[in-house]
Amino acid sequence: MKKNWVITIGREFCSGGAETAHKVSKLLDIPYYDKEIIDEAVKSTQLAEDVVAHHDERPVGYADVGGYQYGGLWYTDDPSLLLPVGMRVADAQFDVIRRSADQGPCVIVGRCADYVLEDHKNVFNVFVRSDMENRVMRCRKEFGLTEADARKLIRKTDKIRSNYYRYYTQTEWGDPSHYDLVIDAGKLGTDAVAYLIAAYVQQYDPKT
Repeated sequence: MKKNWVITIGREFCSGGAETAHKVSKLLDIPYYDKEIIDEAVKSTQLAEDVVAHHDERPVGYADVGGYQYGGLWYTDDPSLLLPVGMRVADAQFDVIRRSADQGPCVIVGRCADYVLEDHKNVFNVFVRSDMENRVMRCRKEFGLTEADARKLIRKTDKIRSNYYRYYTQTEWGDPSHYDLVIDAGKLGTDAVAYLIAAYVQQYDPKT
């Protein structure tokens, strides 16, 4: 593999995308960034961890602003706090993504990483999907939900991720034209898909 490849992996909820990404990082022996991005954003924003986690991969909501309100206006000693909290979190996470990519090869999960790194050299963008039945099975196993509740959670989370992606990129989440590879983890399982992604990246040449 080229030493400076950065792999971004977008994923449908409960498609096995995060698990696949972790396995790709193991196969290629490169760093993996997912929840680690939240940890770094907590440090840079000095927001509470639960606040950062709440806004993780969520579009900015109405009146989602720092500081305190008086008479319809917002007051704060820090001008950066006039930004919506969700935007502050996203900006911090995007900075983490850029720094991680600048440090060397790695696997980065979600958070518009393909868009954030669109001008970065040697980035390989993957989107992992799966059919609904496999996603429901995975969701029920992971969260202990009924089938109906699992379907609701999947639809809700996909909608949130789609809105988040659209908010920051003005493009559609999961659109195949945004990615170098779109792959179905439900058909082959995460082990096989991880091997395929690793093999694809090792052979991939954007000039051909």
